[in-house]
Amino acid sequence: MAAQTALVTGAATGIGKALIEKLDREGWRCFAGYNRQPPDALLAVCSDRTTAVQCNVTNDASVTSALEEIGRAIGGGSLDLLVNNAATTGGAGGGVENVDIDRFKALFEVNFWGPIRVAQAALPFIRRSEQGRIINVGSVSQYLTIPMGCSYPVTKAALQRITRALRAEMKPFDIQVSCVEPGGVETPMMDLTEEQEAELWGSFPDELLAQYKAHFKYPGDAIKAAFPLWTTEKFADRVYRDVICAKRMKVNYVLGPGVWVLPAMRRVLPDSLRERIFARMFEL
Repeated sequence: MAAQTALVTGAATGIGKALIEKLDREGWRCFAGYNRQPPDALLAVCSDRTTAVQCNVTNDASVTSALEEIGRAIGGGSLDLLVNNAATTGGAGGGVENVDIDRFKALFEVNFWGPIRVAQAALPFIRRSEQGRIINVGSVSQYLTIPMGCSYPVTKAALQRITRALRAEMKPFDIQVSCVEPGGVETPMMDLTEEQEAELWGSFPDELLAQYKAHFKYPGDAIKAAFPLWTTEKFADRVYRDVICAKRMKVNYVLGPGVWVLPAMRRVLPDSLRERIFARMFEL
């Protein structure tokens, strides 16, 4: 029996790297999507079943080329799993009042349009599978209200909604679609540095900087203080066990230490109470 096949984008580091390592150990044939830097560290610990494929999710030609390469590799076979993991947080910090709209658009290009672009190119191969699956990697940050840090959560909230639409559309074709929403995972995105803090405050013009600093703390400090962290390996094991190996994937999965409480708060608490909770979390 031929090994099942998977494409994971953003596989050079973090969650994507850990997922490829897990799938490779479980005997899958893997295509590790990367943008600029080849994932040499990943390939060094994987079998020859894993192949690196350059795939800039913001570029139509790059995505098309990547899926053509995968198509040649699998021949008449199928792609059984797509994990849209590639994402970015950078470049669009600050308040809504002053956020750089072009950078905000660039964030959407990676985090929202990228998964759509890759899914469109991959679906002809996924349709060949008897158990084709698409997993979009969202974020539990969408359940928070983060002053001066809304851009990334907004893109992930949009991704969750498009995932639900794709799930409904693929159901008649027996292709399962789900959104995995991590929180509290040790990834490069969680390495919130002093340089990033300086960049955020530097995004404010002088006449606004003092006003915002008088009311809000750096959101990265609040987030790091609020959530413990899983290793990427532990997260990948949970995704494999609970999502990839599930007979029927759920609409979405909130995974991470203690983060289940965030969507629960949305369901059961009035908006006014949640507003007060997040105010205490992020305001000085």
